[in-house]
Amino acid sequence: MFNESKPNHNIHCSVKACEFHCGDENYCSLNSIQVASHEKHPTDERCVDCRSFACKGGEC
Repeated sequence: MFNESKPNHNIHCSVKACEFHCGDENYCSLNSIQVASHEKHPTDERCVDCRSFACKGGEC
């Protein structure tokens, strides 16, 4: 569940364009996230995505 006022200190995040980013703190406000790859056999961190991402207020 989303809670903007309470950062989840177990999920570090620097994606400020995400609806779930905690303002000036580099944390996510979700209780959990979904992580997946768009590659069959990922070999690099760029192949892994946060599937819980939601564009903040149409900024994306």
